[in-house]
Amino acid sequence: MKMKLSVAILAGAGILSSASVWAQDAQAVAEAQATTEPVAVVVTGVRRAAQSAQTIKKNADEVVDSIVAEEAGKFPDKNVAEILGRVTGVQIRRAGGEASDVIIRGLPGLTTLLNGREVYTSTNRNLHLADIPTTMLQRVDVYKTQGAEMVEGGTAGVIDVRTARPFDFKGFSASLVGRAENRDKADTTDPQVSGMISNRWKNDLGEFGALFGVSYQKGHYFDEVTWNSPPDNAVTNNTSKPNPAVTGPVDLGHSSTTGVRERYSANWAFQFKPSRDVELYAEGWSTRIDHDRESQFFLGNLGWGSTTQYTLFPGTNQVDTVTSSGNPFALSSNQTPRDDSETHQGAIGAKWTITPDLRVSTEFVRTTARWKQDMPIMEMLAHPTTIVGQTYVNGGARFDYPGYNMLDPNNYTLHNFIDNWQASGGQSKDWRADATYNNGEENFFREFSAGVRIAKRSARYQHESLNFLPAIPGLPAVSSLPGLTCPSQPFSNDYGMNQWLTVCGDYQHRNIDAVRKLYGRDGRTAPDPYSLYTNNEDTSALYGKTRFGFNAGPVPVEGTVGVRVVKTKLDVNGFTNVNDQPVAINKKSSDTDVLPNLTVKANLTDTLIGRFNAGKTIQRPAFGDFNPGISLGATADGSGIYGGSGGNPDLKPVVGKNADVALEWYFAPTGSLTATVFKHKFENYIIRTLELQTYNGKQYRMEHPHNVNEGQLKGIEIGYRQFYDFLPGWLGGFGMEANYTYMKGHFEDNGKRAPFQGMSKNAFNIVGLYERGSWSGRLAYNYRGRFVDTFNYRAIPAPIGPIDLIVDPIETVDASISYKINENMGITLDVENLTDRTYNDYHGIASNPRDVRRYDRVIGLTMRWKL
Repeated sequence: MKMKLSVAILAGAGILSSASVWAQDAQAVAEAQATTEPVAVVVTGVRRAAQSAQTIKKNADEVVDSIVAEEAGKFPDKNVAEILGRVTGVQIRRAGGEASDVIIRGLPGLTTLLNGREVYTSTNRNLHLADIPTTMLQRVDVYKTQGAEMVEGGTAGVIDVRTARPFDFKGFSASLVGRAENRDKADTTDPQVSGMISNRWKNDLGEFGALFGVSYQKGHYFDEVTWNSPPDNAVTNNTSKPNPAVTGPVDLGHSSTTGVRERYSANWAFQFKPSRDVELYAEGWSTRIDHDRESQFFLGNLGWGSTTQYTLFPGTNQVDTVTSSGNPFALSSNQTPRDDSETHQGAIGAKWTITPDLRVSTEFVRTTARWKQDMPIMEMLAHPTTIVGQTYVNGGARFDYPGYNMLDPNNYTLHNFIDNWQASGGQSKDWRADATYNNGEENFFREFSAGVRIAKRSARYQHESLNFLPAIPGLPAVSSLPGLTCPSQPFSNDYGMNQWLTVCGDYQHRNIDAVRKLYGRDGRTAPDPYSLYTNNEDTSALYGKTRFGFNAGPVPVEGTVGVRVVKTKLDVNGFTNVNDQPVAINKKSSDTDVLPNLTVKANLTDTLIGRFNAGKTIQRPAFGDFNPGISLGATADGSGIYGGSGGNPDLKPVVGKNADVALEWYFAPTGSLTATVFKHKFENYIIRTLELQTYNGKQYRMEHPHNVNEGQLKGIEIGYRQFYDFLPGWLGGFGMEANYTYMKGHFEDNGKRAPFQGMSKNAFNIVGLYERGSWSGRLAYNYRGRFVDTFNYRAIPAPIGPIDLIVDPIETVDASISYKINENMGITLDVENLTDRTYNDYHGIASNPRDVRRYDRVIGLTMRWKL
């Protein structure tokens, strides 16, 4: 009971919150608690991780779900984004060889923290979670509600990633992890290796701790896509007169993306306690990512005209099959981005227990980030005489060119060249100080805390101008340029033309200056003035918080009430278009937000807890969304419309008013059943919309962000965890984790209601677990229901449009099995994408598909050594 009371006190004080400067190792506290309670089996590995995560959730003030390392650096997935797909209320997407696009409760408005600190990637506000290898982690906390002491931001929630520190270990510790990863469609096996060494020791000056970790990851991948363009009524059948009742795509196509990503990461930490009341520390994290990829793209125009023959799906006016002759347009394009990015963060701080009841802390953090990309695109034209297509085959398009050899360079001619580049960077400095006073557990107000934070951040971005270089007379024959062409990556499924010739990606980069000269240009172009922007953002925040407690009859009640006041000053500099001339623009604004927060937790019984949390949060727009300039595309689509985008310097931050009610039953150290009902109301929610606009006599499909007046989201989360230790013999090794989330929400724009982009009404995970003796295993099923990807896709006018792009449900199955060779060594075999999932989306209705996408099945073999 004493241990339980101490944990509750720490949790109420915010010390178990990793967002607090006074964050301690809640896992260690949870494990200490575990040793005071009888259990049927030895608590190690998977059970210990589950028990620690459950204890963190139980003792926290906020609504939080955690994933804790089974041992130093051992998680069931290879990066943070992959892990989060198992958390209640969290959805992810997988593409480009890994998980990305993390959302909480159907919304993208989240904040990512690293050890409780704000961190970002270049001009983005959030850390790219896939950049953090799990070998560096101690745990990951997903906060659905926020305390006043937490860094503001995140109307959907906060993800706090915690790395290990030397004082987390009893003494010397070291680990080494090696992994080989095979991907079936990329047909590669890649290495990954990481290591960590940590030690703590004492001398006459005090206690010291030092930790250093490194990680290297390399991963090839292959994503294959076959697609249809949106439905159009420009359909003809042996006549030049369109039939307005019949719709079909103008183009069919394939796209295969091959890539290789290399990540170099390192983290370090130093801790020094000259006395039991004072601690000084310094820690940091760095990552570098080199990402080279090729999007081998093929567009097959259906050549609607007097020679076209087509059939319809029975009982509809939708085109099924098409045969067209007369030299239909056929384009091969290779988009070859080379990305290079770095992010570094360092922090120094101190903690001082002035008296047993008064603690203070301070910390200074500096973050820098940069990103650049070079992406030349070379196009070639093929010249077939006939195309045979089918618009809906296994969720995508199938087409072929009878009697035409798409792998013969003599059948191609050079077409346009697009010379793209872009670069961004940013830095921040922030300082904070906090104080906590313990007023005694016998009083109603048991603790008071307050703090201040000052942060300064800058961001900059630019991209090229005049990137489009059209084909000119006198271009050499494709077959006369040695090393120019390569066969595309073959598709793993039958969609007709399985391979075609594409410009080799390395050729474009290796010969970039020579290619530019072929098209009449010397060297790289200057930046587009409309793309240039520099943003400076200064924030100052002050918070106060108190922890209270009382007995409501036999029921102990505790909680917190606090408020955070944040002042934000924004200075945006860029260029706007005035009479087709760039004119410098400066936009300054200042906002003050008052963010109250209330938590109440009732210990209804020893195992049953009721919660109520309410608070106000804000989410600032992405820096790029403030850019007053516009970016105009250089190539038109089949309907003669160009693409373009721009920002909005008048954007306001999103305001969220959130309430959560939860009932949690902890019936065993690793057994729980929880349910949370939530409701969010939003003001100034930001959406991106497409509109047709005209510049210089050309029509552009322009994308802009803007605020909408109202939005709301409500739903319920249910979570279950249990190990069936009561079963006899080897059956006692089984366990299960399962969770389900139902969401319903909308925003209002110009009087019209629409669901949130990316929000699935239904999502759930079922994870079967096994741990007995030296063996452990996991079989995980993830389901994410249908959702809207894009509203008014491509701004298609009536009578066809507007059309929303909708994604079919996504199902993923992963599995792993581990064997502990001895106390120091273990081996794990895991499979991701066990069932070879597909990603399908469609234009409004399922029989008008856009894409079918397939990704690698990944098999990994990991060896772990620890000391």
